[in-house]
Amino acid sequence: MQWRRDSGFTLIELIVVIIVLGIIAGVLGGFIYSAVRSYEDTHQRSELVARARVALERLAREVQHAVPNSIEVLAGGTGVQFATARTGGRLVHVTEDFGTGFRRRNRRFVTNVTRQELYSVGNGKSVGSGDLLVIANTSPGDLKSGATVAVLSGIIAADAAQDGVTEAQVLQFANHRFPYDSPGLHYQIIDYTHEVGLLGSGLYWHRATGLSGYDNSAGWSAADPLLVDGVSNVAFSYFPGSGQSGGILTVTLQLTEGDETISLVREMHVRNTP
Repeated sequence: MQWRRDSGFTLIELIVVIIVLGIIAGVLGGFIYSAVRSYEDTHQRSELVARARVALERLAREVQHAVPNSIEVLAGGTGVQFATARTGGRLVHVTEDFGTGFRRRNRRFVTNVTRQELYSVGNGKSVGSGDLLVIANTSPGDLKSGATVAVLSGIIAADAAQDGVTEAQVLQFANHRFPYDSPGLHYQIIDYTHEVGLLGSGLYWHRATGLSGYDNSAGWSAADPLLVDGVSNVAFSYFPGSGQSGGILTVTLQLTEGDETISLVREMHVRNTP
C-alpha cells in the first residue's frame, strides 16, 4: 500500500503568515493614516485661509471708500471704525479763473468764511436733504466735532444767467465755516459709519447711517452681521501718513479650528488726501 500525504498548511505556518501580514498591515496602516491625516489637516488649513481671505478682502473693499482721515482703531486694537462716502465731486475755489463761469463768489469755496452754498462742478450728483457734506477732513476729531461736516438742505442746478455756467450744481446747507483747504478741492457725501470688531470668537460688522455711532465706543454686537467666525485673535493698527500721502490700515487675523491655527496679515492702503 502507498500512503499519500494531503496538501495543506501546518498550524505553525499559519501563525507565521498571520504575524507577517500583521506586521505589513501595521506598517501600511501607519502610512495610510499619516496620508489621510495630512490631507485632512491641509484641507482644514485651506478652509481657514479661504475664510480669512474673504473677510479681509471684504473689509479692504469698504476701506477703499473711506472718508479721508476717518479711520480710528477701537477697543485696544480689536476693532476699527470709519466712515464711507457714496459719492463726491469737485468744488470751485474763490481764486480760480473760469472767465464768466461760476461768477457768484458766495458760491465759491474759501476757508474760514461762512457759506450757505457751494458750486459742484458737473451735473448728475444724486444728493439731497439730510446728506452729510464733508470737506477737507483731517482727523476723526473733525468728524466728531462737526468742523468739516455740513448737513445738506438740497442741491439745485446752476443757472446760466446768474452763474454763467450750466455744467454745475449748487450744494445748499445752513451757515457753515469750513476750517481747512482741500488741496484737490474735493468733497465727499457720507453714507455710513462702519464698526468692525471682535466679540467672543466672531468678527462682527456694525453699520449705521451717516455719522450716527461714530464715536470712541465699540458699537458692534452679536445682533450684527458676522464677518467671520473661529477668530482666536485680531489686531488692527493704523498709520495715517500725511495730508499728501495715503495711510495704511494693517489687520492681523488669526483663525482656529480644532488643532489648526492660521494667521494672515493684510495691509490696506487708504487715500487720505482731503
